[in-house]
Amino acid sequence: MKEAASLARAALAGWVALALSIGVIAPHAAAQAELTDLDRAVIATLSATRDTPRASFHFEEGAFPAAALDAAVAANVAEIAALEKTLAMKYRGKVHFFLYRDVPDMAARTGAAAGTVAFSTGTVSVHQAHDFRGCHELVHIFALQFPPQADGAGADGFVVEGLATALARHDEQILIADWGACHARLGTLPDSLQEFRRRWPDGAKQGVHPYHVAGAFVGWLVEKHGFAKVKQWYVDSTEAHRWLGKGFGQLEKEWREAMAEREPPKEALDHVKRKLGLLLDPLPEAYASAKGTTLLASGGGGGRGLPSGLAAERPDCWRVEGGALVGRNDGAWSHLATTAAHPARVGVRLKLRLVRGDAVKLRVNGDRELVLANWSSFLGGGEGFVGNDRQKIVVGQWHEIVLVNDGGRARAWLDGAGLFDVPGMWASAGAGALGIAVEKGEVEVARWEVFALP
Repeated sequence: MKEAASLARAALAGWVALALSIGVIAPHAAAQAELTDLDRAVIATLSATRDTPRASFHFEEGAFPAAALDAAVAANVAEIAALEKTLAMKYRGKVHFFLYRDVPDMAARTGAAAGTVAFSTGTVSVHQAHDFRGCHELVHIFALQFPPQADGAGADGFVVEGLATALARHDEQILIADWGACHARLGTLPDSLQEFRRRWPDGAKQGVHPYHVAGAFVGWLVEKHGFAKVKQWYVDSTEAHRWLGKGFGQLEKEWREAMAEREPPKEALDHVKRKLGLLLDPLPEAYASAKGTTLLASGGGGGRGLPSGLAAERPDCWRVEGGALVGRNDGAWSHLATTAAHPARVGVRLKLRLVRGDAVKLRVNGDRELVLANWSSFLGGGEGFVGNDRQKIVVGQWHEIVLVNDGGRARAWLDGAGLFDVPGMWASAGAGALGIAVEKGEVEVARWEVFALP
């Protein structure tokens, strides 16, 4: 999964859908007063509109097939109807959906943070790729119409994202409740939910998505107390005892007991273990022996004696010495990348050592990356990031590294041992450059190869 903010432009989101009635394409009408400045700016290019009784859809004419527009309208209108039934409420007014060609198109037009697949803004607006399916952001819009309490304190981020995540029901094809149960079994729930809530969204243990914890808790509250009471608590969330009959500490205790008793499916537990770096396969022979093409072939096309096909942001930081590629940099990241794009489904093999300093970064698909720091390892890009502080490079030691995007499945190995395996993390990646970078240190690269996946 991210990662993530909640109701603003950098919010992460995801998940499920249905299908229902659609409207007709109509000329763009004047922007509604409820729209935000960002919405109005985007409408200048998403100038086509399809209106239905429940929602307006803004898009660029011809950006995607008419059938895809029909499907997007049907799915989102169905989500509105489903949420009204679930939450026992009638949404007042219209929701405005801004539909983009894809995630990169949305990021370019809105400035959304890397990894954002959808976000809500203001009081009526949801921005998403046209083929995105899910109710998470729509829940944020609905929750703004929950009846307020005259003296209520409102909802904090833990509660806001917890309800939206709970109603989405799944992430990465795993029930949100099972995410909670898996973390309970693996000992990776926060030590104190109260402290975790106070520090939100920080405070989750290494590799644990905070939304999964909050979603599992709020979902359990709904099961125990029903939506009516949870909606009352939502708008006055510092007063658990007032609305739920028990203090937050007692609710946390009972929730932990419920998560410990819940039996998650083996495939769910294995998935979470893999994501946390607890159950990883060794380097497959097919990846170890696949014929590769070196990126360090001589040719002098990269400037400053760099191999042909490589270009550096700062040429003074990179050169070839004694047959090896050497990067020296005493500041923030200094990147080197291939001038040519490589396929989205790709693998790279390297032999390198961090001679001194903090960290080295490897990239595929342009911005999908593996960071090897002397204190931890991180996999990023796409859906947030995951960490592994149990396996890391040792300064001065040679390491063999393999990094693969296998149809969206992000995988990495360090000296033949599994480092990361996160299905779907890089599913939105397209063809792009391969790269390497060094931060506050010196890296020496003896081998750097790209290979086609079998």
